[in-house]
Amino acid sequence: MGEIKQKSGDLLTELDNAYKLLRKTQEELIIKEKLSIAGGLAAGVAHELRNSLNIIGISVQYLHDKFNPGDERREFTEAIMNKVEKLNSVTTDLIHFARPQNPRFKKGNIHKILDRTISLVKFKCIVQKVSVVRAYAANLPLIEIDNELMEQVALNLIDNALWAMHEREKLIISTMIFPENYFIEIKFTDTGCGISRKDISRIFDPFFTLRENGTGLGLSIVHRIVEEHKGSIEVESKLKKGTTFKIRLPISQKE
Repeated sequence: MGEIKQKSGDLLTELDNAYKLLRKTQEELIIKEKLSIAGGLAAGVAHELRNSLNIIGISVQYLHDKFNPGDERREFTEAIMNKVEKLNSVTTDLIHFARPQNPRFKKGNIHKILDRTISLVKFKCIVQKVSVVRAYAANLPLIEIDNELMEQVALNLIDNALWAMHEREKLIISTMIFPENYFIEIKFTDTGCGISRKDISRIFDPFFTLRENGTGLGLSIVHRIVEEHKGSIEVESKLKKGTTFKIRLPISQKE
């Protein structure tokens, strides 16, 4: 009787694990499908936007040069040019999303990439009075990555964390190695406002954003880059407590 009970318990555990794996795979497939559909739409939108913005930009620049300094109309044209520049930036995001760059893998140092990215936001951290804590694993091996794309991942996640935090809050960036499974882990943990359970389910969806002036493409691009590296990304969050993004990357890209 005890043996049957034990086997039943083992079977239930296996079924539970299989269900969790199936659920995770299903969620990943849904995200991939959304990214594929949105990518096609974004390509068309970006093309039309860029053409229109070029015409508007040239026309407004022509008018701007016609007005003398101090003329109120010159100030209006400058405001329009600033908006055109901002829209051009959004269009660039759309193009990166619609036509992703193929990764160029080579041995890279994750800690150096993280340090470079942190240096890019150093001034912003000082102004915001936010501290960035490095908790790096010793002897982390070089791994096969595209340095430029992984820097883009780190910059997006750090920028999101800074947006979510107030003065004197903290971002912890940690790394860990799992040699038995041939992968490393990078975690970005902030003490910011957190994300609701409802929003977490959509956090990697293209064009979904919690930021007033966000494009909603940053985390979609992050998700795709991590997948192109045969890695995984997960998010855990509690409202008013903070958020953790956890990335796992294989040490080698070889099958």
